[in-house]
Amino acid sequence: MAVFEITEDVAAGDVRVFRVAGDVDFGVAPQLKRRITSRIEAGDRMIVVDLSAAGFVDSTAIGVLIGALRHLSDQGGSLAVVCDNENIRHIFETVGLENVIPLHSSHEDALAGLTHAA
Repeated sequence: MAVFEITEDVAAGDVRVFRVAGDVDFGVAPQLKRRITSRIEAGDRMIVVDLSAAGFVDSTAIGVLIGALRHLSDQGGSLAVVCDNENIRHIFETVGLENVIPLHSSHEDALAGLTHAA
């Protein structure tokens, strides 16, 4: 199992970026949820979750992203996910969420997608 780590920073335009490394499963997904939720409650409305360094995501992690998307949508915000790993992208496609959660192949595309949605 890869070591799980979350780092965050702010990109241009007050976009909060969470970079997730390692395996995101039921054991660590609550940490991701707490971090994202605390930033939404603090007023962040544009969030990118970068899964480029993630090795695996499970349904719990996908549930965290759906919850964040709903929470942000209710607040007039937006979420984008960077997912350049075909295996992880396939998980989103298998459960039919590739059109629900905006998936982007690069950090730049995700930021452009948020800017366009704003």
